[in-house]
Parts: sequence; structure tokens; C-alpha cells
Amino acid sequence: MTAEALSEEWVEALVAASADAPETTARPATVALAIGKTKRAVLALEAGRVTGPGADDEVEVTVPVTGAQLNDLLAGRESMATSYIRGDVKPEGAIGAFLSLVELFESTDLSSVAE
Repeated sequence: MTAEALSEEWVEALVAASADAPETTARPATVALAIGKTKRAVLALEAGRVTGPGADDEVEVTVPVTGAQLNDLLAGRESMATSYIRGDVKPEGAIGAFLSLVELFESTDLSSVAE
């Protein structure tokens, strides 16, 4: 990956990586991924795909991760669902929106966006 994680270019890479993913029944959601306290990206999700950047005022859930966790999740070395169950990922907000993110990570090859 050439784009820095959570940058606008990174979000666009997620849009491209998920564009051909099979459509799912996951509900539309606006999710923020955060590394630390200052670095974050807001994603608009629909039908199991990233459709673009989302609006800050529409964020339903924030998912704090470390850079290493995010890379492992994107590369498929870790499962978002398993990480949640183990307590390694602790979403803050609506669980339904988080489940839409889980669906994306579990059903789509996002390895092209990993470092």
C-alpha cells in the first residue's frame, strides 16, 4: 500500500478494494476507525462495501485500533469478529454499525490496502 493508513487516499483505496465485493445484507453505516487520539478515518458503508468517506456528524460507532492491528485485520491475518470477542477491539457506539464493519472485513479481500 502506498497511501498512509486512514488518509483520504487510503479511504479511496478501500472504496476500490471493496467495489467488486459481493453485495451483502449489512445495513448502511458510518464508522470511524481511529489510531490513537488524533488519527482517524470516517467510512460510509453500504451493502458490505465502502462507498466513500463519511461525515463526522453521522458517525455511529468508533473503532479504536493500533496501526499493527489495522494492518493485520486488512491483510486477513486477524479476524475483526475474533478480535472483538477476545476484547482486543472495543467499539464505542452502535453495535449494529460495528457489525456492518465486521461484515466488510470478514467478507472482502482488503489485503491490497494493508501495508
